[in-house]
Amino acid sequence: MNEKLSRVEIYNEEYVDLNHAYVQMYKFYNRLLSATDADEEVLSVIREILLVFNPTLDRIKSEMTVKTRFKEENLSSKTEKVVNGGVSQVILHGNFTGE
Repeated sequence: MNEKLSRVEIYNEEYVDLNHAYVQMYKFYNRLLSATDADEEVLSVIREILLVFNPTLDRIKSEMTVKTRFKEENLSSKTEKVVNGGVSQVILHGNFTGE
C-alpha cells in the first residue's frame, strides 16, 4: 500500500522542485539587490539560505541514480540545464560572497 521510499528515490523524484525553489530564491535575491530601499536583513537571510542550500542541492544531486544534468554551450558558465523526468530547469550557480 504505502511503500516506503529510500532517500535516493525521494531525491530522484524531488530534485527538480527543490532546484526550482532555489532558482526562485536566487531571482528574488538579485531583484531585491537592485531595489533602492532593499532590506539588508532580508538580503542577509536569503543570502545565507542560498549559501547553505546550494551545496545541499549538490549533495542530493551527487546521490541521485538518474541522470539529471547536461551542459549546453549557449548557457553561461554560471548556469546549467537540468532534465529530470522530461522537465527542464536551469540551475544558477550564484556568488553570494560579494566577490
